[in-house]
Amino acid sequence: MIQSLRRGGLPLVFATAAAAWAPSADAAEKLHLGIEGYMTQYFGYADNDDTGTADTSGFDVKSDTELGFAGDFTLDNGLQVGVEVVLNGNSDNGEQIKDSYSWAEAKFGRLELGKRDNAAAQMHYAAPDVGLGINDGDIDDWIDNPTGGDSDSAFKSTYLFLGEDKGTKLTYYSPRLMDLQLGVSYIPEFERDSNAQPAGDLYKDGFAVGVNYVRDFGEGTSLALAAGFLTASAPDNSTADRAKGYSFGFEVAHAGFTVGGSYANTDGNAGSGTDTATSLDGEGFDIGVSYAFDPMTVSLSYYKGEFEDQVAISGESENDTIMLSANYEIGPGVALLGSLFHSEFKDETGSKNEGTAALVGMTIEF
Repeated sequence: MIQSLRRGGLPLVFATAAAAWAPSADAAEKLHLGIEGYMTQYFGYADNDDTGTADTSGFDVKSDTELGFAGDFTLDNGLQVGVEVVLNGNSDNGEQIKDSYSWAEAKFGRLELGKRDNAAAQMHYAAPDVGLGINDGDIDDWIDNPTGGDSDSAFKSTYLFLGEDKGTKLTYYSPRLMDLQLGVSYIPEFERDSNAQPAGDLYKDGFAVGVNYVRDFGEGTSLALAAGFLTASAPDNSTADRAKGYSFGFEVAHAGFTVGGSYANTDGNAGSGTDTATSLDGEGFDIGVSYAFDPMTVSLSYYKGEFEDQVAISGESENDTIMLSANYEIGPGVALLGSLFHSEFKDETGSKNEGTAALVGMTIEF
């Protein structure tokens, strides 16, 4: 069944809390936290056709781990409240705490306050991939990317961020009515992951809007449609472009098959508006299909992205990736996975790299 709120990448989506951690509240009882998360260890080989001096082809072991500390309970008046803190088990991206937020939910909907992906990203749908992940995945951990492109533009992901994913925000999700749900996020300031007062030197007063339609027809048939929009004002006394982007996505499942795809268009400048020499203006799309025959699922997906990159240089930087993946569930929360993919990165300066990677891994959810 398609989920209404999720982020792409690995198949695990943190639940707000397990049922075991959701007792009714009374005056003598406080919230208890449980631990949940996943660890994936990869072993693989990458063949890079680098034009530089370094030879980055070879075998390697890589890791992707998240630990979630989450819990919720229900007050006597029926209001549900909860917290979640997600810890990155790998700190190579310099972001140790991925999410840290509290929430409240009742008939009026759901309110979240803190650090978490915006509503447009949370409610997005994209091409299925049951392995490493092609949309905002870690493909350039294996295949060298000579461009400046990352997931802040549509160059590598159709999930709308534009540099705001580290920023704290206020998000509201409406109740789902007639299979339709609306989400809205207010982002006072992009990127700054601290309690410092906004200084006007980054993108500010951002708004993200997400809407999706999710319908389960029964007997393995479901449909999901999504649209998102994100915008923010430029920093004070800056020549940066106003940040803005929009996205569309879909997913259709029937008889074990799932077909999905998405498109995004982004505008703005890098460094949350501080780097006016680098433009995030670009677009990207993905398309893919998966087939599940228990306990195995296989998928084939493709991603194409481009963005302006350096403003002073004509042309665009490009990303083309195709990926074949498989996932075999060997027990509750334990799966073997594999991905074979080919990527081509071309920088607007003319430098480029293409390569092929084959990897296997094991995911353990807990």
